[in-house]
Amino acid sequence: MKVIYVNANNLQEIRQSSPNVAMALGYFDGVHLGHQKVIQTAKEKAKAQNLSLAVLSFFPHPKSVLFSDIEISYLEPLEQKVEKLERLEVDIFYIVEFTKELAKVEAKDFLDDYIIGLNAKEIICGFDYTYGAKASGTVKTLAVYAATQQVGLTVVEELKWNNQKISSTLIRKHLTERKLIELPNLLGGFYKTKYCQKNGILPNYSLPNVGSYKVLIEDRHSFIECVATVKCKKYIQIHHEMSTLPNLLTIQWVDRFRTIPS
Repeated sequence: MKVIYVNANNLQEIRQSSPNVAMALGYFDGVHLGHQKVIQTAKEKAKAQNLSLAVLSFFPHPKSVLFSDIEISYLEPLEQKVEKLERLEVDIFYIVEFTKELAKVEAKDFLDDYIIGLNAKEIICGFDYTYGAKASGTVKTLAVYAATQQVGLTVVEELKWNNQKISSTLIRKHLTERKLIELPNLLGGFYKTKYCQKNGILPNYSLPNVGSYKVLIEDRHSFIECVATVKCKKYIQIHHEMSTLPNLLTIQWVDRFRTIPS
């Protein structure tokens, strides 16, 4: 998979060599099952029309740029998102640098420059996708635009679990409420973080709320089952002989404990 970082300065150069694609649009934080449905739909469109499969997203999170006083809780860094998209057989991952200047770009201009400009022949997005200045672009305006440009548009309806929309917001809510056992129903697997024994949680991950949890620590081709106690937003205590563990841990969060182990 090609990972291509796009900004206002290099956009024209990238456009010159961009292939025809079926393009999935969204932020895709966590690449949960709802996101996977959008990408799988794009994959089917790409295969049917002999197009490359592309995903277009942003970094940093728009809210972190527009509202500097808001602390954004990312579910995963770009590196982990890249790994997941590779497993979904995405050909190109366009990462558009989100800036205050980009936030002012009108909806039609955004589509002209970053969607049609990057040779999207099929556009695939979720039902609630918005774009352009002040999120003025919606799937309704996108449908009109796609028709005038004679490109395909597929709007993927929401995916629900327990009568709730599967979303990054819902995943964060479960992390806050310590409902980890339910996360595989949203993510397709346990929530995963990377943790440095010296420096704490790696950037752009979120820990569950303070408490103790059953976890699986990845160890080459197997797992070490143990307990982790979250002390704060950055640090945890692993209830295991630490000298036998590497400095950098990959942790899968399984379920909460009602009492903190001694």
